[in-house]
Amino acid sequence: MLTPAPHVHHATSPYGTAVLDVRRGAWLMLDPDASKIWHALTVRGGTAGLADEIAVPTGQDPRAVDEQIAAFVGDLMAVGVLVDTGRPRRRGRWRR
Repeated sequence: MLTPAPHVHHATSPYGTAVLDVRRGAWLMLDPDASKIWHALTVRGGTAGLADEIAVPTGQDPRAVDEQIAAFVGDLMAVGVLVDTGRPRRRGRWRR
């Protein structure tokens, strides 16, 4: 399950979501569309069905939207804002 990293704080408004990565001292500002993905991850626990929710009303291809969602989630994981609680944490070389 994907969840915000422990060092991340977030708040949502009608205009989007602000994500603060305390460890890096960096803000990530999500627009309303990206905010839908963040909300699905943090509230629903996943993005299942989200591509259809976004694509069908706007006449887009759900497969293309699903690929964009997956790429965005991958980016959030790459910068360390999201963590996968189902995967064991990698330990540093000198940590016990």
